[in-house]
Amino acid sequence: MVDDLAYLSFPEVRKFILDNEDTNVQDLILHPPNEFKDRIGLIADQIISRKKGKDKLPQWLKMAGVIMPPPLLLEQCSSETTAKHKASVFRGEKLVDLTGGMGVDTLAMSHSFQLTTYVEQDEWLSRVFRHNSEIFSKTDIRTINSSAEKYLSSIEGPASFYLDPARRDQSRKVFRFEDCTPNVVDLIPTLKEKADQVLIKASPMLDIQKGLSQLGAVSQIHIVSINNECKELLFLSKFNEITEPRIHCINFSRERVQTFSFTINDEESAIPTFSQPKKYLYDPNSSILKGGAFKSIAIQFDIDKLGTNTHLYTSNELVKDFPGRTFEVIHQNPSKQELKSLVQANVITKNYPIKAEEIKKKYSIKDGGHFFLFGIRDQKNKSRIL
Repeated sequence: MVDDLAYLSFPEVRKFILDNEDTNVQDLILHPPNEFKDRIGLIADQIISRKKGKDKLPQWLKMAGVIMPPPLLLEQCSSETTAKHKASVFRGEKLVDLTGGMGVDTLAMSHSFQLTTYVEQDEWLSRVFRHNSEIFSKTDIRTINSSAEKYLSSIEGPASFYLDPARRDQSRKVFRFEDCTPNVVDLIPTLKEKADQVLIKASPMLDIQKGLSQLGAVSQIHIVSINNECKELLFLSKFNEITEPRIHCINFSRERVQTFSFTINDEESAIPTFSQPKKYLYDPNSSILKGGAFKSIAIQFDIDKLGTNTHLYTSNELVKDFPGRTFEVIHQNPSKQELKSLVQANVITKNYPIKAEEIKKKYSIKDGGHFFLFGIRDQKNKSRIL
């Protein structure tokens, strides 16, 4: 019997998968064509993975013959955008990806290293990666079917190690380092012996301070967002460089790449000025909010903060290239009658007594349109609507 990898490479199977990318997968499983019914589950997984990968991996799907790993892996795998970012900040001579998975990051980062080794404990994924790496013309990548712990203990250093530990435990999503596989905290002593640098990808839900205390000797933290949605945290450690970690906040928006950098000391020592709303209102992107740069953002852009716990900012002069959204304030504290006459608006609350949904319901405001309605608390803890 032909094995699954070879079967998925048959031209007629590839054509059927591509022809049914927009087909209802459940209907396909219930009513499969006779010639494909014996392996319809395998084919269905490919269709689902291609559907899930359209936004994350558009270039992958254009490559003829690419075989997609199981759909579950698409949830955690890096996008092409975030993989390219890793390749721009993680460079060296010898790369060892200890948690290869789909290999999106491996393929991207291999361009920044002279030698690359892909390590994956799942045999099927290892074989799929070897197949795909040939399609991407990266046949020079060494593929190892082994656990991260076993392979790490068997090799000599130095090397640059990358880890993206699996964030599932018996079908339950997890995000703390100690709950992931492998447990990177347990690997730190060995990594210190054998690594010249280590890059670890973590869930955006992970507490940054907790991650810092567990990993130690972190040189940089990258908080990566796409279209204002925080996607991943990256901890870069260079064990021979003990410095205060610099936090880089990156948001890949449709118009441009927004960047902002600071240190924890910058944030702790910053003393912002406060004011009532002025002509312009600034809402930082999700990476900056995740990083906790609530005061240092105001200092670097010379703008005022609305309130201690209201992370919105204001100025009379327009600040260009602010890393977030910029609004022009056209009205403050509208009356109840004026709010009821507002048929449609995007309602946002920041440190406000009631939620956005309650405001929309209270004043019968439909969601959307060109106008934004902000519910905030100012420095005097007074509730205001802009």
